[in-house]
Amino acid sequence: MARQFKQHLHSMLPALLLALLGLAASLAAFSYDVGSFTRMGPGFFPLVLGITLVLLSIGIIARDFDHHVHLPAFAWRPFLAVSAGILAWVFMVETLGFFIASACQVIGCALALPGSHWRGLLILAAVLSTGGYLLFVVQLGVPLSAFG
Repeated sequence: MARQFKQHLHSMLPALLLALLGLAASLAAFSYDVGSFTRMGPGFFPLVLGITLVLLSIGIIARDFDHHVHLPAFAWRPFLAVSAGILAWVFMVETLGFFIASACQVIGCALALPGSHWRGLLILAAVLSTGGYLLFVVQLGVPLSAFG
């Protein structure tokens, strides 16, 4: 019985960590102006992302109760790298600006997989930071500065 509970808890660990990350992002979003749907503030996207992660986690846990699936060992490197990338953006965006925070986020998330090439990674960070800036700041009017 105890072994079965331990296996069940082990299979739910990724969903629980995902829910914890979503909750942390949602709570951090409230330190920024959330705004509204028509005039989004800098806390809007982290709040929606955090709530989405929590809801996704609840769905995964609910599915796990119905169908116990044996999962492979938890991959800590991707979890920690993506979490670090997201947290880097959250904590850097106001002080260092959108471009630096987004580049750090992309680089942090890309380190989830081994064998990343730095030249391609820097190009990807530049392209995604520019695209994100044009979409969120220029087009949608999210009040964030480009560089601190």
